[in-house]
Amino acid sequence: MTTPPAPAPHASDLARRISMRRAEVGLSVEELSARAGIDPGYLAYFESSPDANLSGGSLLLIALALDTTPFELLGGSADRPLGHGRQLPRASLDELTPEQCRTHLSVGGVGRIVFSTGRGPVALPVNFEFTDDQIVFSTDDEKASALSSGSTIGFEIDRVDEALSEGWSVLVTGHCRRIADPEEVQRLSSLDLEAWAGGDRHALLAISPTETTGRVIVHEHPPDES
Repeated sequence: MTTPPAPAPHASDLARRISMRRAEVGLSVEELSARAGIDPGYLAYFESSPDANLSGGSLLLIALALDTTPFELLGGSADRPLGHGRQLPRASLDELTPEQCRTHLSVGGVGRIVFSTGRGPVALPVNFEFTDDQIVFSTDDEKASALSSGSTIGFEIDRVDEALSEGWSVLVTGHCRRIADPEEVQRLSSLDLEAWAGGDRHALLAISPTETTGRVIVHEHPPDES
């Protein structure tokens, strides 16, 4: 079976927001460059490169030329509840490849365990790492016993970008086991699994995925007429 290629690098979120805002106000790269006093070649490079940098002064000039603020170009209000962004033209809901799902999982961070309890389905946020094709996290003994009882559980991660009206999610289904082998515990104890809430959450668990799926909302940029 041929392994799907890794996802190609994208321009930074800031670059994409600048490009989108430029298209909204109907400016070409050259016109925005003239208004902001920035070299058009570098602006074009910045909008397409994931590694390009932009100084605070240049960002301010671009924001003024685009009749917006650096705050909005950097992502807008973080206090607004997620999901209140507007739909953009040419939006589509695409499936992520298995390789793309693993790429998102490999970043680690905070995900949600979904499992059944006496009160019904429960979603539990946990710090996790993805290693050896397993989702590893720590919790307390009571939850560890419930999660490793043999029932199928779910695990979900996502990201929403309000400014771009885009987002992705990955859903894993599998079985959870408690890690008891001393050598495995020692090897995994070096992972960044410390719970923010502190307390006695030192039981290590691993989810072995039996099914992994993902979706992404994207929109096509209109052709650049600059």
